Amino acid sequence: MAANPAGASAIPVNPQPGTRWQRIFPGVPAQVAEVRRFVSCLLTGCPARDALVSCASELAANAVVHTASGNGGFFSVEVSCPCFGVARVSVTDAGGPTEPAVGAAVRDDTADIGDLPVAGLPVSGLGLALVAACASDWGFAESGPGRTVWAEASWPVAVLSDALAISRQSRLGRGWRGGDGAA
Repeated sequence: MAANPAGASAIPVNPQPGTRWQRIFPGVPAQVAEVRRFVSCLLTGCPARDALVSCASELAANAVVHTASGNGGFFSVEVSCPCFGVARVSVTDAGGPTEPAVGAAVRDDTADIGDLPVAGLPVSGLGLALVAACASDWGFAESGPGRTVWAEASWPVAVLSDALAISRQSRLGRGWRGGDGAA
């Protein structure tokens, strides 16, 4: 696992499965913008870049606001590509008093939501609702004294068709048995 500061010139194009980067950030609000730059730089060319930058931003903000990381601590951000067509961002913080959870839905029983006072809207869990909406999957796991919250995005990848596989095997000098039993 290699550290890679935002803006580093040595970032792989089309990272291979198993590629991972990790960076540690001070638990202060100004670092959320640094997290966005870090993730954006690493996911250049990734179809899910914008979604994962949004997720990483929210997860980093949560680490600073809702966990011990924001009280003079640190949090880490990991960006990984576990397999083709999948990228993941993970934020590991120093732990907090509650488990991450998507907040209650904003009330739908009002004719005009614009008339609701800001104080009447839910104040917790809306960011994780954004993560859930942007990501293909998300979750969390206890991590020592802290917790890791992750978001994953996936996109379609090209699949080698039978015709291409037959052509490729022929070029490699290997026979392929089709439906008629011919080599």
